Amino acid sequence: MTTAGAWTGRLLGGRYEVRDVIGRGGMADVYLGMDARLGRQVAIKVLKSALSSDATFRNRFRLEAMAASKMSHPSIVRVFDAGDEENGPEEETLPGSTTPYIVMELVAGHLLSDLMRRGRLEERHVLKVADGVLTALEVSHRAGIVHRDIKPANIMVTDEGTVKVMDFGIARAVSDATASLEQTASILGTALYLSPEQARGAEPDTRTDLYSLGVVMYELLAGRPPFNADSPVAIAYQHISAPVPPLSEANPNVSAGVALVVETALQKELDNRFPTAEAFRQALEDIAQGRSPRLPKPGARSYVEPVVTGSVPVATVEPEYRTRVEGFEIFEARGIPQQNVPNLAIAMGSVLAVLLVIGIVLWVFTLNPATTATNAAPQLPDLTNQSEEVAVQTVTSLELRPLVEYEASSTVPEGLVLKTVPGPGIRIGRGEPIRIIVSGGLASFQLPDIRNLDVDEARTLLEQRGLVVEKVVDTYSPSLAEGLVMATSPEPGAAMRPGDKVSITISNGLVLIPDVVGLTVGEANPFLTGPSMQLSVRLEIATDCEGQVVKSQSLPAGDHPQRSEITLVYCGGAGAPAPEG
Repeated sequence: MTTAGAWTGRLLGGRYEVRDVIGRGGMADVYLGMDARLGRQVAIKVLKSALSSDATFRNRFRLEAMAASKMSHPSIVRVFDAGDEENGPEEETLPGSTTPYIVMELVAGHLLSDLMRRGRLEERHVLKVADGVLTALEVSHRAGIVHRDIKPANIMVTDEGTVKVMDFGIARAVSDATASLEQTASILGTALYLSPEQARGAEPDTRTDLYSLGVVMYELLAGRPPFNADSPVAIAYQHISAPVPPLSEANPNVSAGVALVVETALQKELDNRFPTAEAFRQALEDIAQGRSPRLPKPGARSYVEPVVTGSVPVATVEPEYRTRVEGFEIFEARGIPQQNVPNLAIAMGSVLAVLLVIGIVLWVFTLNPATTATNAAPQLPDLTNQSEEVAVQTVTSLELRPLVEYEASSTVPEGLVLKTVPGPGIRIGRGEPIRIIVSGGLASFQLPDIRNLDVDEARTLLEQRGLVVEKVVDTYSPSLAEGLVMATSPEPGAAMRPGDKVSITISNGLVLIPDVVGLTVGEANPFLTGPSMQLSVRLEIATDCEGQVVKSQSLPAGDHPQRSEITLVYCGGAGAPAPEG
């Protein structure tokens, strides 16, 4: 259900029509919007006044939004644009401040936080959610962006079952602009998913996001978060020093491998967690394939190699480029007594499994090494100039894992493959990632600020950048000389590509003088001398009438040159003093 909000009916950046509110949070309200230029629906996140009044936050917010807009991946909610809006609603805008906003991809689906209200999720669905989030984090971490606020409210499951992560970089803008943990938690909405280093006020890194995902997985499986308390500070203290309650206490049906992975993600020390999102994701794939997960050694960056175990009761996580979460099965959260894992049995099973693997490997390589090498390592074909869809299907059919990235190109049409990493002809182990670099078309750039330039000079500058001057309109200006640029639509700084259209507003060198006859001198003066007119006003007294009203004006109402002189004859009567104003 949608409702009107304070910004409903406004036009942001001369381009985005704001419609009804579709979501609210501690940091912002989210509106349904329409991109008037491209004719598509968007989501517009408008920041609350408490944040928009802070110049430090606005600057950081703008930088983070620009960085996030460069990421394009099916697992990430796209950021299309960001800006600052002046003259917002009085109830939402503090005097003298502007309001930041972000324009995002409109996603049809449900927040993970809404799905969780029904209870805990089945393990196989939790693995799929985690796989989608980790895919998004692989992309963002390669781009140098740490999310800092991985939580169910920032994870969406679309109507088609695709997992998408949103709000990359926004948490950094919040934490940089707030002075305390309480303020940060209040704005972001919760301290439940903060990492120990965030709780201590230390600088987060990519492993911070992996800890927060561990908290999300714990809550999805257990039906409750690992830590909870009455205040953000109390929760933060638990993240720093309290041991994580064993997942098996809350849900004895969780497999031992998944419990180990979650326990690793929730390590207090950064070096004891998974070092990368890819390593975390690989551990989950190990479990899905019936292997013990590869886990980092405590205090090191190396791994314990996997061994094949017996049958593990978990569902396979399909190696699709879009993680799908279909047919959610929800269970009610409830307290469950602790059940210890039979460690000795697991250890003995692992030893037997190792011996079995060694025997199988020796047998296979002795009898038919060539066939084994071929089967285990598919050869990547040349995918250059193929469509993104075809490339992804090809890589997936080879049991490899496609990671789609986008790169600007002036030679390859948008949507076609530029290259793959590794390249064609190379044999790659099944399940390994393949980077598919897809052309994003011509590179975008910021619209230059052409204000105060002569219109011909401005037109040349825009056309040199491949932009099309759609129209030039003139209007009144009290001070800017005729033919100089007053404004553009879109505004300076907007993201543009060659072929985009720009409208220019220039000064006609005139002012529109109103008819002030019948007004008092005090009433007439602001219409003639204010910032929108800047005329030179001369007063003369008429002694044949009284009341200090304007009897006549030397310049008739209409267009006149800037800074013209106008004489007002006002009624003063004999011996009347000069009027005020």
